[in-house]
Amino acid sequence: MKILVIGGGAAGMSAASKIKRENKDYNVTVIEKSGFVSYAECGMPYYLAGFFDKYEDLLHYPLSEFIEKRNINILTNTEAKEINTANKIVTTENKTFHYDKLILATGAKPKIPDNFKNFVYSLRSMNDAISIKSKMARSKNITIAGAGVLGTELFSLLNNKYQVKLISKHERILPFLDEDIGNTLNEIIKKLNVDIEFDSIPEDFTIDSKGTLVKTTSGTHHSDLVIYTAGISPENIIAENAGIKMNGHNMILTDDYLHTSSEDIFAAGDNVVSRNLVTGNDDYFPLAQVANKMGRTIGLNINADRRKFPGALGTTIINVFGYQVGYTGLNEKKAKSMNYNFDTIFIHGKSKSNYLKGNDVHLKILFAKNDGKLLGAQIIDKDNGAWRLNTLASAISAKMDLLDIFYSDLGYEPEYGPVWDPVIIASSLGLDKISEIS
Repeated sequence: MKILVIGGGAAGMSAASKIKRENKDYNVTVIEKSGFVSYAECGMPYYLAGFFDKYEDLLHYPLSEFIEKRNINILTNTEAKEINTANKIVTTENKTFHYDKLILATGAKPKIPDNFKNFVYSLRSMNDAISIKSKMARSKNITIAGAGVLGTELFSLLNNKYQVKLISKHERILPFLDEDIGNTLNEIIKKLNVDIEFDSIPEDFTIDSKGTLVKTTSGTHHSDLVIYTAGISPENIIAENAGIKMNGHNMILTDDYLHTSSEDIFAAGDNVVSRNLVTGNDDYFPLAQVANKMGRTIGLNINADRRKFPGALGTTIINVFGYQVGYTGLNEKKAKSMNYNFDTIFIHGKSKSNYLKGNDVHLKILFAKNDGKLLGAQIIDKDNGAWRLNTLASAISAKMDLLDIFYSDLGYEPEYGPVWDPVIIASSLGLDKISEIS
């Protein structure tokens, strides 16, 4: 059987690798338009910040691992141009490929206005990271436009070595965070005396003798390098032209087994709709862990529907000046838009037992008033925020309620958390707010 994969990122390579493990005699070919496959996109900010020197360290495996050991055909620097679904053919610039099954893992692209593209860099691919790193060697002043997940983490990591300005469209960074915990993060960041321009968006860029002149709604400044991190959009032009069904936001629609509307075509990754595990509705989670699991699921389903992809929560955690900041599930805005009858608990606890003088933990949970089911969580925690958030993400996935969380037998060790951990305290206070659970 001939399997063709368009896109060599997390979803595409996970699918290709699983297919070959399950079906050693299948002919699997991956078409990737860049020069790299299977790399750690989330590690790029650390590469740019100098945590390690070689971009090759971002590669999960060298090409030889896939070509020689896994017997996968890899075509880099090759762009798929067209899909003929009737004849099961994919065309590149100078070649055609027949397939029995096709996997679309084309990912997403940065949202950059056309009139900005000649003045700014994006950080989406290995090629982007290499280009930015080269430019940084000649830069002192850096501007980052966009204070979402990527922009905020990049701003945080680069501040150690460069003069960096962050432009935030909103009055806070990380706009997914609710106002109360978001304001807490803002206050923490303001004490660090870093350069953030709030309630501002870029309007124009020009080049002069001093570098790039950045004009925003708040003023102007010069920068040696501008990195644009104001969002992404699915890369689905080839799927759209092939008539594959999408939603109104240019995301490919799939069934539970990740089949598209076109026979023998699957799709996975940042170009695909996911089910929100809380709401049950379609959502978008362009995250590495989601893409990898989608790819693995397709690998299992390539011959027959063996496993459903259940969906995701969008669990996200990043490094913000040494703080582990993250969220999972619903925030208040989303819960209100879905007409949930919910309540919240926002606590300030400690990361360790008192005698070890731990750091502050700022933890917020959202829960349903009628049954205490956990709907979402957000955290700022310098010590163990990742495990606390992941614990709550697992609880949401398992549809646990506040009582379940309160009686969860979490391990206790004074250095890693107090005996009354903030997760347990928050669930206890939530229980005090509702009467349906005793």
